[in-house]
Amino acid sequence: MKHLYLLPLGIALSGTVFAGLDKPGLSGEVSLLAGYGGGKSNFNMDNETKTGDLNSAGESKSGAMFAPLGQLRYTFGENNDHQLYFGTARGDIIEGVFAIELGYAMEFGNESVLSFAYLPTIAKGEVWEDPYLTNTARKKTDISGNTYRIQYENILDTGLSGDFAFYDQDVDNEKSGSQLTGNQELLNRDAKGYYAGLSMGLPVSATSFLEPSISYQDHSADGKAMSFKRYGISLTYMHMVGKHAFSVNGDYSNTQYDAKNPVFNDTQKDNSYDVNLAYEYSEFMGWENWGFNALLGYSNTASNINFYDSNDYFTGVGLTYKF
Repeated sequence: MKHLYLLPLGIALSGTVFAGLDKPGLSGEVSLLAGYGGGKSNFNMDNETKTGDLNSAGESKSGAMFAPLGQLRYTFGENNDHQLYFGTARGDIIEGVFAIELGYAMEFGNESVLSFAYLPTIAKGEVWEDPYLTNTARKKTDISGNTYRIQYENILDTGLSGDFAFYDQDVDNEKSGSQLTGNQELLNRDAKGYYAGLSMGLPVSATSFLEPSISYQDHSADGKAMSFKRYGISLTYMHMVGKHAFSVNGDYSNTQYDAKNPVFNDTQKDNSYDVNLAYEYSEFMGWENWGFNALLGYSNTASNINFYDSNDYFTGVGLTYKF
């Protein structure tokens, strides 16, 4: 899901502390982001040929990036308690997650919100047919899938929120482990799984907000060496001073795979962490409904199999228009 980061922080802060829906009718925001990023990964699609020892980290790659982001919302109903939305969710982006979603939300009780969404972009893209080839050009193939998400904010007016997702993924031309004489089936990446997260909103003051969360992911692949269970914790802090809004987010996860990878004769175990910083200046240059954004993000994965070690970073600035 990661890593593009941009959001109207002021909206995200108020929208997280108070779970209610937006004003009636059409609303939203559009953001344009320009930045620079890079990192190391053996799954980088710009590096066709893996050279040297297979069980080593990938080469460094970097470059400029440009990305449009935003969300369109339509709120309706007698009490403005129903909403249709499309785009990048504000709460996701503050954690460094970029995903397009189409959904429906309804408000009830004391500012509780239940939403249902379809995310078509989570598993869509390109991967290597066989990522384990060395000293020869690897070929690309498509990966696709479906993700369905349910979110329940302010469960039973307790301040506790739940985030649940169910997904599947399919690799068009799976050839992982083609150099092996057997056990290629252990590396099949076609999969289905689910994700569950719980978070608790903790207002620190009228202008500050703290949100700890825990998560669990069960990924069941056709290849047992590609199946895993992931446990995560996260902490987000947001603070507003006048027209200025700041956020800091940190994540840590531990991933345990189900079976031995036949390429490396070892069972993969990963430890990962992310740190994301973001800033917004509302009414930038005195322009009503405009905001200036600055951001910085870094992630790192350390694996017991060096091939899977990776890191990436991103820094950028942008403008957001809210309507």
